[in-house]
Amino acid sequence: MADTVTVLCRLPHGLELRITPVGDVERRAKLSEAGTPDRSPVGYVKSVTVNGANRAPDYHPKDNVLLGRVGRTQVEKSFWDTWLAQHKDSDLVKNHCVFSEVTERAADAKAREFATEKTGFEGVSPGDLKRKGMEAETATR
Repeated sequence: MADTVTVLCRLPHGLELRITPVGDVERRAKLSEAGTPDRSPVGYVKSVTVNGANRAPDYHPKDNVLLGRVGRTQVEKSFWDTWLAQHKDSDLVKNHCVFSEVTERAADAKAREFATEKTGFEGVSPGDLKRKGMEAETATR
């Protein structure tokens, strides 16, 4: 088994994945249910920043085309497994905005699988705005 996995992020800006101390989320949830929430800052055991689609090798800011692009980051498998277990109910995981693969070949295949599925963070072209009855604001400077 590999010590690292390739984490793919379909969001343009990437993400900071954080692991909380074991049992902290459950403890805070119980306190909140009891009406005495713990409002102290959450302490994190470890965090990793994953690259977003704007860091994909085939992304160019001039074109600003994010659809079909994914950022890739090598992450320790143990970190990914722990993060995934803590965030299995997150929309990021459920909607495949962040996912992992063990091999580059599998990562390429998974990226192609979601190439046409929008995340909602794609840019809007001025032509699309005109079709919807809106006008794009033009810079006058």
